[in-house]
Amino acid sequence: MKRLRQRLQPVRNVDIGELQDTFLVSAVGMILIIRLQLWATNYPQLGGGKLHIAHLLWGGLFMLVALLVLISFLGRSLRIPAAIVGGVGFGFFIDELGKFITSDNDYFYKPAAALIYIVFIALFLITRAMQRRRGFTAHEYLVNAVDITMDAARHDLDVREKRRALELLERADQSHPMVEPMRRMLRELEAVPEPEPMWLQRRATALRDWYFGLIRRPRFARFVGWVFTGWALLSLGQIVAFIARPGEDFTFVHVAGLSSSGVAAALVLAGVWKLGRRDRPAAYRRFDRALLVSIFVTQVFAFAESQFTAVFGLGVDVLLLITIRAMSRGERALERVSPSASARLGAPSPASRAPAPQPPVAGPAPPPR
Repeated sequence: MKRLRQRLQPVRNVDIGELQDTFLVSAVGMILIIRLQLWATNYPQLGGGKLHIAHLLWGGLFMLVALLVLISFLGRSLRIPAAIVGGVGFGFFIDELGKFITSDNDYFYKPAAALIYIVFIALFLITRAMQRRRGFTAHEYLVNAVDITMDAARHDLDVREKRRALELLERADQSHPMVEPMRRMLRELEAVPEPEPMWLQRRATALRDWYFGLIRRPRFARFVGWVFTGWALLSLGQIVAFIARPGEDFTFVHVAGLSSSGVAAALVLAGVWKLGRRDRPAAYRRFDRALLVSIFVTQVFAFAESQFTAVFGLGVDVLLLITIRAMSRGERALERVSPSASARLGAPSPASRAPAPQPPVAGPAPPPR
């Protein structure tokens, strides 16, 4: 029964998160490029007379290329390019959603932007569920280790790949008959030095390291508090200004968007209050929840109202979410390593948050022996 279940159950790639995120980022980036290019060129028509080559066809072509690459060639190195090309094709495809849900093929159908955004939210949640479902099994670790080792026949195995394959084998079922022979073979294989990263990759890594180094500074937490305070006050100000407009019609989109903005602002203010009490982990949790409300609820109605101009607000929310989660990870790591250092930087350690022990109640002295 166990072997039958393993045969029927698909095996996930341990790089599933990176590949799926690459696909989604490529698709979103392609939509933004298309909309910006069409706006800058005054929406030209590719074709002549009665002919019109819709960019939906380009989407199908790119997705076809991605599929042909994956089903025609072997190699792990082809998966990232296929994810990029497939994401570009999906971006071309989904951008024309308005044409296919309206009777008059209206590309500028106003709710289309919100519907496209909902599609990407659904894809994001589905991919996250696929990545986190029950964790990777011992069988999946073994198959992925074999997959990495197979690449050694296609090109030289470098040090990083060898180390990773051995780590995956350590997580596999050690009683499996393939584990020990695979381990011996990997140890006997001579690994070449890890290749130098390309210029663009080096620049991206340097920028990432600089940013994460910046947010680890103690004063950055105070700056984040001011940023979120301004964010909450701006949201509340927009709500008050909209309500104060004379003769304004309140549609469902307006009411839902303003209500979710109010909820997010309340969570932010609660986080600022926690930050004032020097409880940074609790403050960061509230900031995180406020951003999730904004990204998954408020921005849906922002796209329905403002269409693709809402992408700038979404970009700010995503950047703040990345920052807050990185700072939260730093706080947890700091508390695990040195609670006293965490307290010096302004976040009370678990011991300092716990009530102080009470002195024992004095009682009668024991009789002398």
